[in-house]
Amino acid sequence: MRVLLRGCRVFSACSLALALLAACQSGSAPEALDSAAHESHAAADVSTRVGSGSAHVDLFIDRSMPGTADDYRDGAALAAKKLGAGKLALSVHDLRSGTGDLAGEVRKAAAGGSKFFIGPPSLSGAAAAAASGSAVVLLASEPVAGGGAIISDEVDGLIEVAAYAAGAGRKDIMAVASRHLSDVEAQRLRSGLKKAGANLLDIVTDPSSPAGKKSLAKLASVQAVLLIGEDAPKVIAPILRQGGALPADVPFLGTATWPASSYAEPALEGAMLALVDQTALKRISKPFQEAYGRPLSLDAAYAFDAVAVAAGIVQAKGDQALTADALHATSGFAGATGVFRFDAQGRVERRFAVYRLAHGKPSLLDAAPMGF
Repeated sequence: MRVLLRGCRVFSACSLALALLAACQSGSAPEALDSAAHESHAAADVSTRVGSGSAHVDLFIDRSMPGTADDYRDGAALAAKKLGAGKLALSVHDLRSGTGDLAGEVRKAAAGGSKFFIGPPSLSGAAAAAASGSAVVLLASEPVAGGGAIISDEVDGLIEVAAYAAGAGRKDIMAVASRHLSDVEAQRLRSGLKKAGANLLDIVTDPSSPAGKKSLAKLASVQAVLLIGEDAPKVIAPILRQGGALPADVPFLGTATWPASSYAEPALEGAMLALVDQTALKRISKPFQEAYGRPLSLDAAYAFDAVAVAAGIVQAKGDQALTADALHATSGFAGATGVFRFDAQGRVERRFAVYRLAHGKPSLLDAAPMGF
């Protein structure tokens, strides 16, 4: 069962775990990102270089990343400084002015020796045309042909927490959502729970409809309820508890989509949450704060991990190993968000920690596994 498997896995991903731990526990604060990154974005091809190694890594940020571009930039730069070990040269291409030519910039980077590209989903096609066979990590949750998507979405967390519940004997699970699920999301959820040994009784997306009410009549027989959507904890959870429809000893299951402000909702007492490994995040939160004067965001952590992938490959196998195939190592990688890997389609698989809500606060129930 999953609850037993989680604790006994052994991590063997390259040498990145040791490199990450050693770098992030250093007592010295990292240098601030090169000043060019903080200058005006007037020029489409503003480029900042961090490190001078022979392994070239290129990060592209553009207007498709509103509110996250600076975090991506700084998270990647921190990783290059912390994990580069003199072997990486990270170039950051800021195309936010809207006049930049992504395809042209990728061609120039490839001609200069770059083999590892990080950026928005549109990067995948540009890299495929200009640098076939190179490694491409997308700052996105949906993979595009030829690229690995490094961001975990809500469905990833739902599958992980449901797998934990099933491993603990709570196999009969119902999902209730406050938002629409796409056909792809619903299929991923069904497939993921089936693989985890859980029995998904139903996915209810409109609890007030006749079909929704009919499905909710099965609440008496469920062993756990997945709550999907940002407002589900406050909008749906209390309603399901009303009148004892859902017994107090049947837990809700959730993810980081739940806002922390909802944790104190009485109906959620005892709920189980799958969250990105908070211990791993803490290893770079202080260095990030010291370097950039603001708290670490999850977006910055994802960009850190994208560069960490390149660092791990280079440290283990050298520059020539920076290829598309290297992204799909089954042993995976270790980074600021814990342990993760990319499947054959390029979708990220990440090991989450499981927490239990007690008196409005998350308490560690099961640490994130250290491998696959």
